[in-house]
Amino acid sequence: MFLSQLILNEQARKVQRDLGNAHHLHRQIMQAFPDKATQHKHEDWYPRQEWHILFRQEPDSNIILVQSSIEPDWTHLPEKYLQQHITKPIHYVAEQFQSGRVLQFRLRANPSKRDKETRKTVGLCKQVDQLAWLERQSQRCGFQLHNTSIIPSPNVFGLKGKGSAPIRIKTVLYQGILQVTDAISFTETLCQGLGRGKSYGCGLLSVSRYLG
Repeated sequence: MFLSQLILNEQARKVQRDLGNAHHLHRQIMQAFPDKATQHKHEDWYPRQEWHILFRQEPDSNIILVQSSIEPDWTHLPEKYLQQHITKPIHYVAEQFQSGRVLQFRLRANPSKRDKETRKTVGLCKQVDQLAWLERQSQRCGFQLHNTSIIPSPNVFGLKGKGSAPIRIKTVLYQGILQVTDAISFTETLCQGLGRGKSYGCGLLSVSRYLG
């Protein structure tokens, strides 16, 4: 796996455009990865899923973290789009995350549910529901929550093109302490992400050593 830190040049017009349109930002990030046509012939292949590409804009900053299973080439982005970029290899193996290990975490996510009548996905607005959503996710993702904070996060908006329905995604930022309960499931979650909206900046679970 690889983790990149991108510092965007907020003075660049393309950066300003992309930060206001999640679809454009997604497409821009994907420029750093090989073109689909050179790798696969079949049409039902999705590079973001294949290479586990996840990203998150850090709160109140021009920093974007990008995680992927292959190394990106950020020189493919437009000139002056980035002020700086750093990419380093990271290694997620189950042996690192034995059951019982306690870690700090950060996650921008799209807590949501499927409406029974309309069958549409709707965002959860109440904090009690947002916390319950993450607790349900944690049970299948190999961890247990402790001392979780829920911080309001700007909703995602995007347009794919004229005539297409706008993209609107409710997001929140979760921060706190978690405890690993299943090393294999937890490692898979770190690599593959959590929840919906992964193409638009949600789902990247970041962890660090807990010093408490």
